[in-house]
Amino acid sequence: MNNCGEMEDIMKIHDIMTPWEGKKKIKGGINENCNVHDLTEDVTKGKDPFIQVVNGNRYKVGDIEKALLQYLIESSDMWVLDSIIDNFNEAVIVVDVKGKIFYANNAYTNILGVPVYKIIGRQIQQVEPGSQLQNVLDTKIPFIKERQYIKTLDKYVSVNIFLIEKDGELKAVASIFSDSTEVVKLGHEVEKANEIALSYRRQVEIKERLTKLNIIGKSPNFLNVVSQALIVADTDVPVFIRGESGVGKEIMARLIHSNSIRKDKPMITVNCAAIPESLIESELFGYEGGSFTGAKSCGKMGKFELANGGTLFLDEIGDMSLEMQSKLLRVLQDGEIEKIGRQRNIPVDVRLITATNQPIEKMIKERKFREDLYFRLNIVETQVPPLRNRIEDIGILANHFLKKYIKKYGNNIFFSKEMLSFLHSYKWPGNVRELQNCVEYAVIMCQGEIFGSDYLPPYMKNELSGMIVKNVDKETRPEYNNKGLKEAVKDFEKRMIIEAITASGGNRSKAMKLLGLSRRTFYRKLKDYKIINSANK
Repeated sequence: MNNCGEMEDIMKIHDIMTPWEGKKKIKGGINENCNVHDLTEDVTKGKDPFIQVVNGNRYKVGDIEKALLQYLIESSDMWVLDSIIDNFNEAVIVVDVKGKIFYANNAYTNILGVPVYKIIGRQIQQVEPGSQLQNVLDTKIPFIKERQYIKTLDKYVSVNIFLIEKDGELKAVASIFSDSTEVVKLGHEVEKANEIALSYRRQVEIKERLTKLNIIGKSPNFLNVVSQALIVADTDVPVFIRGESGVGKEIMARLIHSNSIRKDKPMITVNCAAIPESLIESELFGYEGGSFTGAKSCGKMGKFELANGGTLFLDEIGDMSLEMQSKLLRVLQDGEIEKIGRQRNIPVDVRLITATNQPIEKMIKERKFREDLYFRLNIVETQVPPLRNRIEDIGILANHFLKKYIKKYGNNIFFSKEMLSFLHSYKWPGNVRELQNCVEYAVIMCQGEIFGSDYLPPYMKNELSGMIVKNVDKETRPEYNNKGLKEAVKDFEKRMIIEAITASGGNRSKAMKLLGLSRRTFYRKLKDYKIINSANK
């Protein structure tokens, strides 16, 4: 339609001539206010493609295409269908072969928030830039999709676009769609619930150990850290946990969460060192469907969204890149995350607990860690002591793990005195995690009832052998004070042979090499010191 008069008058004419209203016969005039000049003759015989439209005073207010008007006249008996379609919950829009909109029902205008008179006669690409309607019109291939995202509206729709043909010729393309935004949101909530459930299942074992503050350990420096954790749990400030690998930083984080006001909300854990740099952003912040190659069509919720209302624990924060550190800092400042492929930021309410075994102060000086982020994270800092500084707890933890794995594997075994001595003298570079793995290995491998050095992991046997060769048993020295040198040497030599055999798992050839003795000398000393039976144990 070409405008040459008042827009309101033209819109009134359109409203009257909508093909399915059919309120009055269109012949020689529309109603008392507007008329179409010589309508019948112009439509059937005229060569001019447009018909003049005049108002009641015979002033021209615009013109209309003959073909469109003819179509409206011929379809004027379809008003019943119009009434039916206008009561659909689904939106309906139809365009002609040139992509011009000539019909839209009420649901369409409600979803888009645009009145009919502003879209009728306009190109679909003007109303919906990038519309699939135009693609179907160009390709002649129908389109069906359950969740199509419309960026301009920030909505999801389930859409069915199909061709309208007559006598084998394309006449129009129609789209029927419904607003599925709420359904998509519900789907996201279900996905969130499922992922949280999976996260909870992984946490069951740790939560059992922390039930009713049943903390395993009695060393003063460890209990002091627990006390600090319980104090800070009542607040909502970020906590920065430091300690070597395997000391139990995650357990401390869970202790804080389970005693906080957020304890009924999820706690989500992310190991920053275990996620590739290319995936860390999508893991933390999530993404919209189709936002990049390989992305899930339904998108993905990030850990911040999953932890919303609860606690997010970022382990090994020192392994995070500078770029991600900047994005994390922005989240802490603004309280919003920027989801990949989404136009609007998402507000989140998350308590952040971070942990590292890295020398952060050194990393700051080397410009490997942002100082401003460090001060944001380190409002309260706690240091979990290594196991070698918790000597009082080694036996308690060892027995705890022994009971646990006896129950799991069904082997009923006991620590030998020799093994308990070794456990207390070993330095435990892997801390509590290493002790736990050591006990589990022994319970699985032990064939008898005594957990001796024979059932230590192989690398620990080597460590024990080194300790025997390098160290003199200082506790036994006072026994030699009342003996002559010759007798003292014999006692010491006997002890060394027994410990070498034990460290070698009863393998005498290894014990000989360990002691640096020839085969003849080794067996002679076994006989002289009457330790053949001991060697067989």
